[in-house]
Amino acid sequence: MAFGISLSDILYVTLALMGVSSLLEKPSIRMWLGIGGTVVLIAYGIYSWFKKPKIYAEPESKDISYFKYLFKGFLLNGLNPFIMVFWVGIIGIVSVEYDYTYNQRVYFFVGVLNTILLSDILKAFIAFRLRKSITPKKILVINRSIGVILILFGLQLIYFLVDNYMLS
Repeated sequence: MAFGISLSDILYVTLALMGVSSLLEKPSIRMWLGIGGTVVLIAYGIYSWFKKPKIYAEPESKDISYFKYLFKGFLLNGLNPFIMVFWVGIIGIVSVEYDYTYNQRVYFFVGVLNTILLSDILKAFIAFRLRKSITPKKILVINRSIGVILILFGLQLIYFLVDNYMLS
């Protein structure tokens, strides 16, 4: 999954470096992205609240589908609206504040992307080690906590959209 997450990060950084981030300068596009992000956040928050905890058994080596996990990581990260806003924001800051040349920006983001990949692999390793201490009750508490947090972020995003786009 970590490699899938990295692939979606690489895609966002590449698109942003190619100038697609200029689309976000249009208020109407930002508003529709915000609406889409709000729907995704609140829907996933509700889903997390009602999600039944599962304890996964050790998969046999022949049952592991690496492509499935790669694709799952790509989709999980790629459909997160905050990831796109994060990368476009970082690219904007690096481009404006640090006056890097194009090659310097590429080197900077290769370093950042490698650091994120390594930290994702480290998190996966730690999660693998901790999996035996996770109980269904703990998973339920985590799912519900994440659900509440996502719904609250979604409501905050609605407030932001109304305040910045609907009232102006």
